[in-house]
Amino acid sequence: MMRILFGICLGLLSVLALAQGGDSLQAVEAERAKLQAESRNAEALCYERFAVNACLSEVATQRRAQAAVLRKRELVLRDAQRAERTREQWARLNEKQVQALEQTLDAQGKPASLPAERKEAPTPAKRAASAPEKTPSITSVQAAANRAAFESKQDEAARHKSEVEKRLQEKKDRAEPLPTLP
Repeated sequence: MMRILFGICLGLLSVLALAQGGDSLQAVEAERAKLQAESRNAEALCYERFAVNACLSEVATQRRAQAAVLRKRELVLRDAQRAERTREQWARLNEKQVQALEQTLDAQGKPASLPAERKEAPTPAKRAASAPEKTPSITSVQAAANRAAFESKQDEAARHKSEVEKRLQEKKDRAEPLPTLP
């Protein structure tokens, strides 16, 4: 009887909080405080009954279930807040980039015509898609220099490897055998 009444009360509190638009961290904290208070009251009532441990166990189980629901709501709200802060940060960053571009164009004496893609905040997908475009093209002279540097490093690594192997062979030759048992 007590378990059913307790469950109904907690369910009604959850429904009331959602109906009032209580999807804020303060509302979740208030519900958590109510849950703790009701849990303490239910535990006090358990001590008046004969089967105290069974009653306390039921109260604790119900409290954990309701706390899990509150925790999930809290995590969703915190994720939404984090996403909103990220969007605001990207908007500020984009605004700074636009202002810097305008200043450089003004300094050069060119008309301030901004690219359309710079006017909106970039999303992670747009950044990932635009990343390959930012890589500079390599000229044939640079490619030849890179290849020569790579080959010289490979030659140096091979020479070092042979020197190390040679030193290891010399160490093997001068090692003395272990003494035998008498």
